[in-house]
Amino acid sequence: MSITQDLYKELILEHARSPSHKTRLPSPTVSEEGVNRSCGDEVEIEISVQDGVIKEICVMSRGCSISTASGSMMADVVEGIQVKQAQELIKKFKAMFTSEGDPKFSEDMEELYSLQGVRKYPIRVKCATLSWSTLGQALKSL
Repeated sequence: MSITQDLYKELILEHARSPSHKTRLPSPTVSEEGVNRSCGDEVEIEISVQDGVIKEICVMSRGCSISTASGSMMADVVEGIQVKQAQELIKKFKAMFTSEGDPKFSEDMEELYSLQGVRKYPIRVKCATLSWSTLGQALKSL
């Protein structure tokens, strides 16, 4: 395994062990639940939106390390950005698993590359994208 792969593996495990943004929001603007029926992963997302900006997000995951880590990383990068930016980021993130192209994430979002290796395991792609799809559904309801 290369040094980069080792670092990515450790980053995923770190987010899975100690996911961020697990505190429930007192009055979310919208909430959404998602389930990956192929492996049993579940996620609940709450967001507070103010003036078109995701001010706060809560991600409660129950499932595998990839699903939990991906939700934690997602919350880290979408909190504080415009809803439209988040919607574009969701598309870009999902494209990382469906195309051979290399999406260009900004420097503050480089952790997302750690999940790129999942595309070698098609059954695990749903694990990595569950939180992102669920956030997309939540944003559609705004």
